[in-house]
Amino acid sequence: MMQQLSIFDALMPPAIRKPVDPYGPTVDGEAHETLCLPHPRNAWNKARIELHQHDDGLWMWATQFQLSSWGGGYHVGPKWGKFAETRDAALFHAVQELKATLAGKENTTDKERRELIAWAEGLS
Repeated sequence: MMQQLSIFDALMPPAIRKPVDPYGPTVDGEAHETLCLPHPRNAWNKARIELHQHDDGLWMWATQFQLSSWGGGYHVGPKWGKFAETRDAALFHAVQELKATLAGKENTTDKERRELIAWAEGLS
């Protein structure tokens, strides 16, 4: 599946990648902002994006998702080395990450993938 980009994607600052620290911290408690796609019947969300501003002023992101046959994700924290200059850039990179993760997966229904991608694209 080819990822479609718009001219506005070129205006977003690139992600700032730092080395992953496997024993590093994640955010204790709540992230500054949590965006969720609720599940209609279950206690957990179908998707979640966490955004948090680090002590150094950079923004971090994390993605999580749970569909009928698979899921994955992680909590926001500096240990992952995923940073952006602004909150909007962090959200943009989180959406791109979620879309890329779902793009090549064959073990879920197209309806589920389309729903989650449409939700994520609507955030940015």
